[in-house]
Amino acid sequence: MQIAVFGAGGGGGSVLGGGGGAGAKEPASGYTTQTLSAGSYTVTIASGGSGSSNRQNSGGKPSDTSFVGTSTISAVGGSGGSSWESPNPVTGGSGGGAYAGAGGSASGSNTNSGGSGLSGGVLRAGGGGGATAAGASGFTSGNGGAGLTLTTLDTNLTSANFTTLTGMTVVCSGGGGGGESLNGSGGTGAGNGSGSSTGGNATSFGSGGGGGSGTNASGSGSSGGNGFKGLVIVRYAV
Repeated sequence: MQIAVFGAGGGGGSVLGGGGGAGAKEPASGYTTQTLSAGSYTVTIASGGSGSSNRQNSGGKPSDTSFVGTSTISAVGGSGGSSWESPNPVTGGSGGGAYAGAGGSASGSNTNSGGSGLSGGVLRAGGGGGATAAGASGFTSGNGGAGLTLTTLDTNLTSANFTTLTGMTVVCSGGGGGGESLNGSGGTGAGNGSGSSTGGNATSFGSGGGGGSGTNASGSGSSGGNGFKGLVIVRYAV
């Protein structure tokens, strides 16, 4: 039996909110092989991190997603993006974007750091890191990092074969950073950052939410978007 585990995506920050980071994918490449007898096994699917609803709190970091067989395979959830009064992204899988200073660092396999924050007259936070690329700095685009294309892991992982993958071709993408009339785009399946309102919610497994805008210092109407839940794939011969 072969198993792959994907962590849930982090939530986006509020008010110049950084994009949420993607969850880790374990193992580092392909699948982990385990020899298992017929029986029951514990699978834990973490919910995506909640977007921050106020400027004092960063986006939420999910708990781990895991499969418990002969050993436990666990994938850490993505980092939450920073907010105006909580400038340091919450530690997680791929790093969350920051509005000031360095983006969050990466932890786990198939993870990348978040984008750094703004400077001078540029008012845009960094994007969250994705499975295959780091989040972009707010100095440039604030875009979220690119995720993992499912068919590169397994050519059978398409919506034609699994309805739960409908609308998904890429997982574990980073959310875009929010800004003041500027926004970063999320990686495929992640939430977009907003330049005027609430950050977008992620729509693919393990992807991060977008950061909220910087146009309302109270945080009203500029909350971060939610990350998307984790995933466990079990492959076996029949």
